[in-house]
Amino acid sequence: MGKTATFFESRGIGSARLDAELLLGEVLGLDRLHLYTSFDRPISSEELDAYRVLVKRRAKREPVAYILGRREFYGRTFAVDPRVLIPRPDTEVLVDEVLARLPEDAEGVVIDYGTGSGAIALTLAAERPKLSVLGLDISEDALTAARANADALGLRQRVGFIRSDGLNSLPPRFQGQVVALVANPPYIPQEDLEGLMPEVRDHEPQSALFAGPDPLLHYRRIAAEGRDWLGTEGFVSVEVGAGQSEGVCALFEVSGWADIAVRSDLARHERVVSASVAASTAS
Repeated sequence: MGKTATFFESRGIGSARLDAELLLGEVLGLDRLHLYTSFDRPISSEELDAYRVLVKRRAKREPVAYILGRREFYGRTFAVDPRVLIPRPDTEVLVDEVLARLPEDAEGVVIDYGTGSGAIALTLAAERPKLSVLGLDISEDALTAARANADALGLRQRVGFIRSDGLNSLPPRFQGQVVALVANPPYIPQEDLEGLMPEVRDHEPQSALFAGPDPLLHYRRIAAEGRDWLGTEGFVSVEVGAGQSEGVCALFEVSGWADIAVRSDLARHERVVSASVAASTAS
């Protein structure tokens, strides 16, 4: 693994040793702990050949999650491939915020705007067993991946998926019935494309990263349209990019939302903006 890690470092990969271990563990069928305790295990020529194939893919800056075909998120495993954005630890802060606002016995419908792999929708359904969740995405490929993850986690009875450009195709029967609207929409400015890591720029779906000329496009749409779907005690929580929280808060304010709040991630970056349909009466 040492040589592989050095090779990865020469290719500009920051997580060189970790990636080398994950790929070798994949070939040998071992987790990292058992990989360390089996350091003297001989490797067959077939295993070595398979490892070299994975190493070459990673050296081309293909994300490890795509090579392995999975990513951990909120303690669960989700299948991922180039059809969907790879779930990030930062997005767990969004889930934390939503769960803090929904009691364990919460009932009703939650909308996941731009569901991708379904990581947010399925996590919320798993953590709040009385909720129904509806994931929306404009990409049919992403929805296919999300449905497969729902099947794998045994959540298809409470989680549905609809192809929709934003909220446009949400069935009218949901108007005024939604308890929470959650979104991790595309928000990276288009001009930042060349500065992104190759793993992101060259491999992840750009439609899930960029909203076009206006990086706040989806927040404008959510601020303008979201209240029509939420019940009187409903709320919205959205993930935002660096330096966007103030602008997103302003959008919610001018659209008549109440109790606008910002939550930071562990790196103290303002990561989540939330707002309520009606002002809280708590003193």
